[in-house]
Amino acid sequence: MRCGRDHSAYRSWPEGRLCRTCALAALRIHGPCPGCGEQRILPGRGTDGSPICPACAGIVHSVFRCRRCQVEGRLYHRKLCIRCTVADRVTALLDNGTGHIDPALVPLAAALSTGPTPTPGGRLVWLTKPHNRDLLRALATGELPLTHPDLNTYPDQAGVPYLRALLVHCGALPEIDKQLLDYEAWLTRRLARLAAHPHERLLRRFGFWHQLPRMRTKAALQPITPPARTYARLEFVQATMFCNWLADTGRHPGELGQVDLDRYYTALKIGRRQSLRGFLNWAMTSRNLPKLTFARTRFTTGEALTQTQRLDLLRRFVTDHDTDSAGDGGDSGNGPLRMRVAACVLLLYAQPVTRIRTITIDDIITDDDGAMTLRLGDPPAPVPEPFATLIRRLLAQRPADSTNPWLFPGRHAGQPLNYTSLSQGLRHLGIPMRRARVSAIRQLALQAPAPVIADALGFHNTTTQRQTIHAGGIWNRYAAPTRAGT
Repeated sequence: MRCGRDHSAYRSWPEGRLCRTCALAALRIHGPCPGCGEQRILPGRGTDGSPICPACAGIVHSVFRCRRCQVEGRLYHRKLCIRCTVADRVTALLDNGTGHIDPALVPLAAALSTGPTPTPGGRLVWLTKPHNRDLLRALATGELPLTHPDLNTYPDQAGVPYLRALLVHCGALPEIDKQLLDYEAWLTRRLARLAAHPHERLLRRFGFWHQLPRMRTKAALQPITPPARTYARLEFVQATMFCNWLADTGRHPGELGQVDLDRYYTALKIGRRQSLRGFLNWAMTSRNLPKLTFARTRFTTGEALTQTQRLDLLRRFVTDHDTDSAGDGGDSGNGPLRMRVAACVLLLYAQPVTRIRTITIDDIITDDDGAMTLRLGDPPAPVPEPFATLIRRLLAQRPADSTNPWLFPGRHAGQPLNYTSLSQGLRHLGIPMRRARVSAIRQLALQAPAPVIADALGFHNTTTQRQTIHAGGIWNRYAAPTRAGT
């Protein structure tokens, strides 16, 4: 066995027996053969241990060439390569019952067969899962109409996010704000479970008449962020808990007294108070609750890392480049390369995760002298070495034929890295994100006027002015320059 472990033999080649893991790994090696010079699959081993083609290795009893497209590699059902196998599975699953694929789903069939993400192996795994097969069949037969609202109401939502992203990417469905869509689907399911609640009508009006219109207005101006969607959920959850309390205590919303509200409101933790404020304000404005008062939530000033701690983290993430491996996304003792780049963006420019995940490759600008800038605001912010080298290494790992615009691409077609995945990845590196951001912005505020920092990093002036004061800066009275044309 190549791996040196005691496994049952999966293949017996001239060099000896191979276990399944070693044999399948060997079938993934392609390149020019050192023996004959031909560009082929290289499953064998030469006398010096280098990979060689089947002919030079004397492997004559195994078949490696797809009987349809003639590509060499691991073969699957009916001696077909993985790409042909995926194409056949897609054709069978999207058959509308007439032996053909509906014209509206032809782009989806092409995307599933040769799409940008994930790998062919990943798409084959996705296609073999029963709930995904049922989803595609329902779409193919018309049982599930090809619309965003109908996808929201499909009973098993496990495969819907990936399928929806693929449908949008290939043009079979129009673009839509993902966070808004997720919240609308979540709200519909939540209200369905509250059908017997005595205050279900009040909660429905809050969700559909107040929250959703506001979110749609925001989505028309700019994409809704995952934290904004999460906060909307928290608002509705706290509204539900408040209505539960009303029902449990037998109080009618219109008869609520100031003493009752104070007793409930003051017993909440500060985060829950903040989440409940939206519902209380709306309910009082819409006359569902009497005009009462409740204390404004006051948050404490955020703690910051020391400058020494921040610089130590930066040194850790920009060093040890030689331990990176392009094959595994740059995994090293300091973490995957893309997570190290994201960590440096947070530590250098105080960017939130919502902004980091949406950085595009077009936001990285290199001038004729090789100096790099990062477009986070106007003007772009300079990128110092060795962080610039780290970004170049990440860009070099992108596939040559990639059309994904994001610096941190996600698993779904055309989508950036998931917010939760990026946040967890940064925490796994040991970054206290809130403290690190506060530290970075305060240090920047000591180096330049608050309005300049705000413009260059895409912050609101109030944010940088407040942190300048906390940092003890001298720029808080600086007047922002008047821009041309304003």
